[in-house]
Amino acid sequence: MKKAISLIVALVMLFAVCVPAFAADQTITKDTGPTGQTNVTTKTTDKEGKDPSTYTVSYPAEVTIAWGDTDSYELGYKVTTQLALGAQLKVKAEENNGGKMTSNLTEKTLTFALQNGAESTFGPDCNEQAPETQPSVSIANWADAPIAAYTGTVTFTVTYEAA
Repeated sequence: MKKAISLIVALVMLFAVCVPAFAADQTITKDTGPTGQTNVTTKTTDKEGKDPSTYTVSYPAEVTIAWGDTDSYELGYKVTTQLALGAQLKVKAEENNGGKMTSNLTEKTLTFALQNGAESTFGPDCNEQAPETQPSVSIANWADAPIAAYTGTVTFTVTYEAA
């Protein structure tokens, strides 16, 4: 019985090795004509079989506002993607701690307001594309605190949605 199973396994392995060799060749003969074609195709994975999608979101590390200035300052960001068809990237900006700005020198705080931080969607192939409306910040409550260096933060959140 063991010999029969060994023989069957050997035959299965032999046929498994032969099948790919038959599929790889095309032949041009006198009867088929003077030309032939080879299909060149791409995979949707990299050499290691992983998703090759890439994206970059570039945003400012710091925005500095002069004391007493009530203008809005853009947090201009740009997105570059190379994603699969049907995939998308979503980016949104949110103020941390309700926009509260603190200083090491005083317990008083300032508050910045974030405008246009709503989620923006980007497609599979964009090169340094900006959202339709850039998020911006402004400070209006200057009289609530003494002059000092205050800091607050905005978080950019990126969500990748595969196809």
